[in-house]
Amino acid sequence: MTIDLQTLKCGECGSSVLKRTGLNEYTCDHCGSVTLVEDNVSDRLERVLNQVKNEAGRQLAAEEALRQKLMLRKVGIGIAVVLAVVLVVRIAGLLVESRRPADARPVVAAIVDRTIPVDGLKLGEPRQVLVGSGSSAQPKLLVVARNETGKPLSRAGIRATYYDGDSKVDERTETLPIFVLEPGESAPTLIDMPNGKNVTRQTLQVQKLAEPYNAVEGPRMTFSRVRLVQQGDRVRLVGRIDNTRKDAAIVGGIDVLATLYDDAGQVIGFGHGYAQASELKPGAQTSVDVSVARFGRAAAIAAWDYRIGYNTVDASGSRTPVLNADRVIRTAAGPESFNPDLRLGTEDLLAEDSERFDPKDLELLPLVDGRNNIQQRLFLGELVNRSTDAIVLAPGGVISRFSGSKAHGTTNITGLAYLYPGERFPIFLEPEDMERFTSTRIEWKPMRRAALPGPRKPLEVKVTGTKAELGSVLLNFSQRFTYKSVEVTGSVKNPGTAIIGKVRLWVSLRDRNGQLTGFKLVENLPAIAPGESVPFQVNVEQNGRDFASVTTLYQTE
Repeated sequence: MTIDLQTLKCGECGSSVLKRTGLNEYTCDHCGSVTLVEDNVSDRLERVLNQVKNEAGRQLAAEEALRQKLMLRKVGIGIAVVLAVVLVVRIAGLLVESRRPADARPVVAAIVDRTIPVDGLKLGEPRQVLVGSGSSAQPKLLVVARNETGKPLSRAGIRATYYDGDSKVDERTETLPIFVLEPGESAPTLIDMPNGKNVTRQTLQVQKLAEPYNAVEGPRMTFSRVRLVQQGDRVRLVGRIDNTRKDAAIVGGIDVLATLYDDAGQVIGFGHGYAQASELKPGAQTSVDVSVARFGRAAAIAAWDYRIGYNTVDASGSRTPVLNADRVIRTAAGPESFNPDLRLGTEDLLAEDSERFDPKDLELLPLVDGRNNIQQRLFLGELVNRSTDAIVLAPGGVISRFSGSKAHGTTNITGLAYLYPGERFPIFLEPEDMERFTSTRIEWKPMRRAALPGPRKPLEVKVTGTKAELGSVLLNFSQRFTYKSVEVTGSVKNPGTAIIGKVRLWVSLRDRNGQLTGFKLVENLPAIAPGESVPFQVNVEQNGRDFASVTTLYQTE
């Protein structure tokens, strides 16, 4: 490479990017060619290159300073424009405001401190309790709080700090199980305790208290019908709520707190739940089913109370809590007790007397002695609706078996959505010790009624063929038993105008006297379109005498 000392460029490629790489040695960064020069030429060339770099740096610095100056100028102009616009709008607003009448001017709300001294929420002596039953029971800290602040409290919270001696082991916080705690009201809460840690003491601290926003005074809400029911260890509060407000207001956010007491007035359980409907228009009704956590099971329930909190809902959907200082309703009585095996629906429990089905119109026919496929003794029964004009909805009960006065197990009557007048529902009874079985007693659940034609969609069920068969089963690889069965074929037709999505079909075998001798439920039928039919085939074991006919019972949903 040669260097043009007049223009300071590479003689090979013309690049001006030259770098000193050694004594009297220069390299072109563009083409990589190298030039060696004499000492005096090297010194002069180094001075020129430094001047060039310094001049380039100065030019770059000048350009950057100019750009920053222009940017600051633009920002200053923008801020001045914004301030001018704000000033003009403010002046215009003052001019308009000065021309308004004094009573038409808006009032600016002052900032209000909503905090309330925490010492106004009084805490009772805490108790350690077990919630649940058996091995699933969980330790909790029960605390009852009373509002003595004179003001309604919104979502009041309590913090528990647990210690083992002087060592802090855990800390938990829980809010009261009601959105608003009225002045003078008490409410219990359960605070989790640390698992697997030794706790010798605890301290309680009330969290920051505040009033609810935008709350208004209003009428208290009560149940139009309510029942406290107990099945074994399970306690439920079920109730019906009606929107009876005279101002045509829509209500929503309905929550219920139910509390149980023993004969000494001590809290032994509580539960919190919400209405099924999120909003309730004037004249409408909804129901509530609250599961009540009970502790101290040795104590009987002597009294209970409930309170209902709710909000009004405006056209925009915003909600305003309604306050009422007299909303707690107390009942000095125990719960209604039912068999733990009964399946009690909310609507069944809340039905009015005029809506109830009389259990006297249900009959359990005399039991038929039979054998299963390994020759164990069993009994077949049938539930019959003897009413002439009423359909029983969700019939159910518990059949208790006795040997003399001693109970020997139970059988549940379940699986039916309804039973029409004259229809028979087949049932198996398979007690463990049939030789000691002497009598039965039935405990019916609360049931509702429906008028004809009722909820069932009509179907046409036809039995097209039967085939008696013999089957066998090997028990414990040592005993083989032979049993009789019948293969029943047929079809189910939909004569209506709507698709029927689910069909349940019971196929029953009867002897020559019409007594039940075996049955089976068919649940795998597909949806049936209008005018179409689907076939069915089922193998029914014969548990009693030889069959002579086949009957069917169906339900649609």
